[in-house]
Amino acid sequence: MTEDAVTPYYQPTLRVRLIMSGGVLAVFGAVLLFLFLTTPDGEFYKLAGCLAAYIMPGFGKESIVPIAMALGFSWWQITLGIVASDMALAVIIAYNFDLLLRIPLLGRLLRYFTKKTNEILQKHRWIEGLSLIGLFLFMYIPFMGSSAINTTIVGRLLSVPPRILLTIVFVGSVLATLTMAVGMQFIINLWMMNPLFAIIAVIAVVGFAVGCWKLWQRYTQKRFGS
Repeated sequence: MTEDAVTPYYQPTLRVRLIMSGGVLAVFGAVLLFLFLTTPDGEFYKLAGCLAAYIMPGFGKESIVPIAMALGFSWWQITLGIVASDMALAVIIAYNFDLLLRIPLLGRLLRYFTKKTNEILQKHRWIEGLSLIGLFLFMYIPFMGSSAINTTIVGRLLSVPPRILLTIVFVGSVLATLTMAVGMQFIINLWMMNPLFAIIAVIAVVGFAVGCWKLWQRYTQKRFGS
């Protein structure tokens, strides 16, 4: 895959790149400092490890949120850390994608994400067909491949303006993380009351999610084709 094939149309000025990238990194650093100051000694590094794993291929909210909560972190700590990570990645990619491709190892990793993103777009044509709503659903629904990185790349390839794209990533990240974290906390509370209640709740949620996904697949196949 050549650089021209994946470089988005939007190439901002150096001033805009520096302001946006520096600003989001400053906010991300402030969030990490806040989490460091509000967690017990040594516990912060476990949370930082979860956030580091979160940005790696193969991991997502559906795996990192339960792991972090199992380690004892609260829903708001996990939500704050993941949303800050999502926005840092989204802003840097949205405003510097063409430059990041020139960095040897990082450029190769971004090309890998772009290749996977193209495969997802081919498989789920409703994302492009539903435009902004499809992009939001892609960010919100926790199936494999839907992350801040992939959502940002999809948005750039679909020529979505950066401000709109970053708004979609932010709202989708907050809602998706809260859904996972609050839901996981509810399961934990049920487990403390009676493990059987927790097992029944998990089965019910999984069954409901699978049913909704099947109905969605039928709808999108009829409207956009398989």
